[in-house]
Amino acid sequence: MKRILLALLLVFSLGALFAQQSDDEKLALQYYKDKEFDKAIVLFEKIQSKTPNSYIYYYYYASLMELERYSELEKLCKKQIKNFPNVQRYKVDQGYAYERAGEHAKSEKIYQELLKELPAKEFSILELYNAFYARAKYDYAIETILRGRRLMNNPQLMSKELISQYQQLNQTGKIVDELISVVKDDDDKNLEQAKTSIQNLLMDDDDNQRYLMIKGALQKASQKNPSTLSYMSLLFWINQLHKDYDEALILAKAIDKRKKIECINTYDLACVAADNRDYATAIEALKYIISKGEEAINFVNAQMKILDVRYQQLSESSPIRMVDAVSLEKDFKKALDENGLHAGTSDWIRKYAHLLAFYVNKPQEAVDILNQAMNNATRDAKERNLYKIDLADVQLYMGNVWDATLNYSQVDKDLPNDELGNEAKFKNAKLSFYIGEFDWAKSQLDVLSAATTKLIANDAIYFSLLISDNQEEEEEEDNDDQDTTYLLFEHQTQNLPLKKYAEADFLIFQNKDDQALILLDSVITLSPVGTLVDDALYQKALIYIKRKDYLGAEALLKNIEENHGSELLADDAIFKLAELYEYYIKDLPKAMEYYQKIMRDFSGSLYVVDARKHYRALRGDNIE
Repeated sequence: MKRILLALLLVFSLGALFAQQSDDEKLALQYYKDKEFDKAIVLFEKIQSKTPNSYIYYYYYASLMELERYSELEKLCKKQIKNFPNVQRYKVDQGYAYERAGEHAKSEKIYQELLKELPAKEFSILELYNAFYARAKYDYAIETILRGRRLMNNPQLMSKELISQYQQLNQTGKIVDELISVVKDDDDKNLEQAKTSIQNLLMDDDDNQRYLMIKGALQKASQKNPSTLSYMSLLFWINQLHKDYDEALILAKAIDKRKKIECINTYDLACVAADNRDYATAIEALKYIISKGEEAINFVNAQMKILDVRYQQLSESSPIRMVDAVSLEKDFKKALDENGLHAGTSDWIRKYAHLLAFYVNKPQEAVDILNQAMNNATRDAKERNLYKIDLADVQLYMGNVWDATLNYSQVDKDLPNDELGNEAKFKNAKLSFYIGEFDWAKSQLDVLSAATTKLIANDAIYFSLLISDNQEEEEEEDNDDQDTTYLLFEHQTQNLPLKKYAEADFLIFQNKDDQALILLDSVITLSPVGTLVDDALYQKALIYIKRKDYLGAEALLKNIEENHGSELLADDAIFKLAELYEYYIKDLPKAMEYYQKIMRDFSGSLYVVDARKHYRALRGDNIE
């Protein structure tokens, strides 16, 4: 009870003290705020002479400094030092006043004496450091820390502060040396501090010189001190940060071996590499894990993951290497033979069917396995409808327009308010677009523009506008005697650019990129100043990326940026440029620049969230 009463008394006393701020003090502070320093000084001197304190002292000191009244500054500092002889910051203030007055010998003498007399106490070292830092005396702040380390026999004392000072002076080499020293004891806390410092260093590293310096220093330190795991861990981390996944893989294996954890880092790296489209490194890592046998922690995961990565690699390549497609077909079939066709293997079933139809030219086998999977999925309507959409895709690939549209329509009817139903409706609208039924396609797309799925809604709006911007009115024609294959691109004179673009889009759907490129060029030739030019350029850029012609893709996307910046695909082109620089050209500063451009210039774009995520990842925020 007594403690409570004492605490209350203290609170009331402090409240009364603040409430009793003198009129002189209020007026002096107002003069200072209004930059009427002459008037402020008169009152500050009066207050300080009665009750010396640090609060008024610093306003008084700053006012005298503004008016360059150095003799009065000297007197103020000496008086404050006399009243508070153990406070080092007032002595630094005195030295700084001499320095500003041009009396450098006096200021240097004070600074050197402070260093010489520095006690072996961490609090005193920190106090003097802060005093020098406050007056921007960075060299002396650094010397304070270094002398303090010798006095305390602690080579890591105030490491964070020392790195901060080196950054102020742009002394990158010394920062790297300090980081090497900080992590040598394998303390995880110091490792995180080092990562933060490295991220700060690499912020403006447009020419990669700092990255190479840090990497070289860590490699040298690791070779010299092979027992220090932190050096290896930092190298592993910085390689991932810079997307050098092939080098990171070597380190992942070594770290797993040192830590005696079977392939944990290696598997994690495989996933990161795959997400960043370095499929070759991901596959190499997964094969390494599988070679370790069932004893490896991630053996089963690696077996499952490698099929997905190889499929992704194949689907993003052009032209397709048939030997790779056939090899993957055999491995998918083996996996499904061993595990069966059920909900747990549905992802494999769908990829296998797509592989059969679109890559190894076995569409009927794809139809058979999808029908078998649908028959097995009697209890799960959603799973069954997933297969039905895939079946419709294969039928469309084969040119069976009516069968495809029937299956899309059935899924749409079964799941009218579901994301999957919307996907089926969108694919059905695209089918109508492919065969030139633009009015019907647009009516369906307009309905989908209000879909809850933002991606589908955005794509629907894009295709609807594409049609409305480029469609001409057509005369009615009687096609009753035509078979379904006639509906696919029997050219007429009206809407010719749009029809050729639709045909090119269908050929891309079929993975017939060579033919698609010819038609896309014809679209540009037919309407060189039309609104379809940016669409054709963008589709060509996507094909060039699949073909690893990254400079060609860059030129096409920059064409859209520079000449079609107000068109619908402007933000798509900017985002794709950012991805191109990040994943393929490996110009990370350029990638960050384009992700920033999305956030800055296209605030309403669907890509803003992803752009922010990528930007932060490149900055290092999300690297574990």
